[in-house]
This record gives sequence, C-alpha cells and structure tokens, in this order.
Amino acid sequence: MSLSPRQQVEIKDWLFSSVLGHLPLLLLPLLSLFLYLSTLHHDFVLDDVLLVVANPYIKSWKYLPEMLTKDAWNVWDHHNYWRPMFSISLALDYSLWGLNPFGFHLTNILIHAINTVLLYSLGKKLQNTTCAIFASLLFALHPIQAHAVNVISIRGDLLAAFFTLLSLQLFLSGRTIPFAIALLLALLSKEISIVLPVVLIFAGLIVEEQRPDLRHILAFVILGIYFVLRLSLEFSFALPPSIFSYHASWDIRLLLAFKALALYFRALANLFEMPHPFWAVAVPSSLDDLYVISGILVLVLLVLALWRSFKRDSLVAFGLGWFVIYFLPISNVKELNQTMAEHWLYIPMIGLCLAFGAAVNSAFTRLRGAHLVQVGIRAVVAVFLILAALVVREKTRIYQDEESFLLAAIRANPQIAGLYRILGSTYLARQDITRAKEFYIKALTLDPDDFTANYMLGSLLDQTGQLDEAKIYLERVTRIKPTLKLEFYPVAHAWELLGDKEKALFYYRKALELNPESDQLKQKVVTLEKTK
Repeated sequence: MSLSPRQQVEIKDWLFSSVLGHLPLLLLPLLSLFLYLSTLHHDFVLDDVLLVVANPYIKSWKYLPEMLTKDAWNVWDHHNYWRPMFSISLALDYSLWGLNPFGFHLTNILIHAINTVLLYSLGKKLQNTTCAIFASLLFALHPIQAHAVNVISIRGDLLAAFFTLLSLQLFLSGRTIPFAIALLLALLSKEISIVLPVVLIFAGLIVEEQRPDLRHILAFVILGIYFVLRLSLEFSFALPPSIFSYHASWDIRLLLAFKALALYFRALANLFEMPHPFWAVAVPSSLDDLYVISGILVLVLLVLALWRSFKRDSLVAFGLGWFVIYFLPISNVKELNQTMAEHWLYIPMIGLCLAFGAAVNSAFTRLRGAHLVQVGIRAVVAVFLILAALVVREKTRIYQDEESFLLAAIRANPQIAGLYRILGSTYLARQDITRAKEFYIKALTLDPDDFTANYMLGSLLDQTGQLDEAKIYLERVTRIKPTLKLEFYPVAHAWELLGDKEKALFYYRKALELNPESDQLKQKVVTLEKTK
C-alpha cells in the first residue's frame, strides 16, 4: 500500500519533530561528557586518598553493614557523615575498576550528565523546551560545578542532586512509592537533603497551586524516620574541625551568611573568578564589611524578585525559592567547619538554573514580535555559555593531581597554614625532601603550633640527621594532650625520637586501644616493651 504525498510529508514532519524534540536528551549528556573528558586522566586528590585508596570498607561487600551504619570516614575518627549511598557508590566503582581513578571519575561525570538530563526533563515538564534547554545548559556548563564533578570524595552532592531531581519528578507525577524511595535515598546521600520536604511544599503551592496533601505528609514522615535512624546510630549534625574552622556568635554568623551570599553570587556572575578548591573568607565583625552590605542587598533583590514572580511566572518564583531554601544549610547561620565551598552550590544551582531558564523563556514570549531583540538575547546567553565552557576546561586542569590542586588552593587562600602543610606531605610522599621541608616551614611560619607540621618536620629532620633542630619541633608535639585517634601515634613517635621510651610506650598503647588491628602499633609496643 503506497502512501500519498501528503501522508509522506506528515510522516516526515512527525519524524523530524520527534527527533528534534528528543535531541537535547542526547546532546546534553554528550556535552557534559565532552566538557569533562580530560578529568578521566586525573588522579585521586586529597580526601580521595583517604576515602577511596586507604578505605578497606569499600573493597569488599562483606562490609556492606558498615557502609550502611557507619561514618563515611569509618577508617578514621567519627565525623558525623552518615552517607550510605556515597559509600556504596564507591564500593560499586571499586568492584568495577579497582583503584583505577579513571572509573571513579567516569562515574562522577556520568552522574553530572544524568543530572543535566533530569533538570532538562523537569524544566520541560514545568514549562517548555526553551526553558529546559537554557536551564540545563547553564547547569551543565557553569564553572562553579567543576569542583563537584572533579573531586570523587564529594560525590555526595552529585548523588543528592540526582535523587532530589528524581524525587521531584516522581512527586509531580503522583508516583507516591517511588517518590518516597527517591526522597529517602537523597537523605542518605547528603545531609543537605533535609530541606527537600520544604522544597516539595513550595513546589505544591507554587507549581501545582495546591495546598499540602498526603504526599507532603509522607515526605515529613520519611524525614522523621531518617532523623530517628540517624540519632539511633549516634550521628548528630555537628561537623568535625578542619583547617578552615571558625567560632562565632549567632549575630556574627548572620553577618557571615550575608557575606557568603554576596561572594557566591559574585562567583556565579564572574566566570573568571579565581577557582577555590578550598574557600576561606574572613569572618566579618560588623556591618561595615562591604560584602555584608552587598549580601543584604542581594537578599532583598531575591525576595523582591520572588514576590513579583509569584503571579507572573511561577517557575521563576519556584527556582528562586529553591535557591533560598537550599542556601540556608550552607549560609553559616549554623556554624560550619568552613565558611564556603564551591561544591555546596551544586544543588542550590538547580533552582537558579530553573529560574534562569524560565526568565529567558518569559523574555522571548514578551518579545515575540521583536526578532532582533530575541537574537540579541540569544547571542548574549550563547557567548556567556561558551565562555563558561572554556573556563571549565581551564579550571578542570587544577584537579589533575594533588600538587596542582593544593597550589590552586594556596593561591586562593595564602593565609591558611594547613594547606602548606598538606602540600609538604604531598612532596614528602614523592620523596622530594627539599620541597617538603620548604612547605612545612611555610606552614609553621603562619602557625607555629600546627601539630601535624611540627611532627612531620621534626621526624623528617631526625631522619636526615639534624637532631638538634628536630628536637625543637618534636617537643612542640609532646606538649599537646591527644584526643583524636590520629594524634596518639605522632605523640608516641615524638617521645620515642626524643628518647623517652616510657612515655612513648604509654601513647603507643593508647593508640593501639583505638586501633586494635594495627600490626604496626602492635610491633611498636612489643619492641619497646622488650627494650625497657
């Protein structure tokens, strides 16, 4: 049976529109993969070494109960990071790739690519293809995302975003059971997901224009179950100290929240902002700080834009509301263990991208007859996104190995002693003794009481025969009373190098109590007991 020319044309039109309609679903993940292709050749950096290379719990499925119930840092001290989905994802990678960083980086890139597609699908569902394309392109290409995609040890952000986007899609589709499962998995990926039920209420009110219903009640029931499980496993929401830790009263933290908001928006608007593998800022002491004033202004503008868009464009309102809600946990209103981090913006960015896509679509709709203006808007957005992609390619280079990573971190934060100390240890691992000493000394110039730098420099000088100089640094180590698991061994070893076997044995035994399976500690105790 032959088709008429009209039927042939209709079929061709249908095929063309069908292919064109699904083209972004193919091109967006390919774009994400291409953008981060060089990452596949990168090494493990910093915490990747501790959480992947030195983590025995991800190397055998017999440890699945530990992955589900223990700290993500279960090899070291208790850090209150209960992220079972993160640990399981590392175990899956290890079962496929061993300790080849290629596979771990590939997983990060794939999750980011999938998140881009999920955001496109959400934008299309909530508005249209134009909105979806602009929102997903901004999310895929913005340089602020590079840190989350490049560093394996912060994959929790990628996983939480994946399950968050999935749960929202299922929520809007009315698929209750899959939605509940996705919500729980988001919570088990990263703690920031505790605000997701609030976002769902916002979605119901703004997007669906409905009052809270059983789905919202279910979301809070799941959140309650999560809290019960977390507390029963002795996890709180306190964070471990870091080299960026600070202590401030609530009013100072409020000022810091405004300052962080201003700095985040500056980084989002300025594509050529210095990359911040780590990001420390001075805690403001008063309203005189220019960034505090700027942050207040940004918040006022956000609230005004949100209010004005309630009736004009619900998706813009939803996107801005999403950002505000997800900003609260990273704002420093609750004391954090560092003031800012690029990867903390990965999930809040979803809201900003939706608002951006909806705003561009709204502009095109209002200017339907002004073709020249539409072309101008497209050109400006295209140039911005192309520049963003080029910056991502350049920025990704700093993550190729630990040396590049830490040198970039030091450029961004030259005042942080701990960064010099960590870089010194990186050079020491490469047997570059000269550079190791150089950076340990730089660390101690900034902070003479840095425990690890004193221990590493003291033991290094002892090994190279500079005993009198080594004694200065080793004595500083022995002045502290160790409390953390990782502090007992250095104190014990320092006493041993200083010749006090009695005190060395005391601290080695304490260390062995905390690490009963350590053959190295067992041997140390046996050897010292024989020579007493």
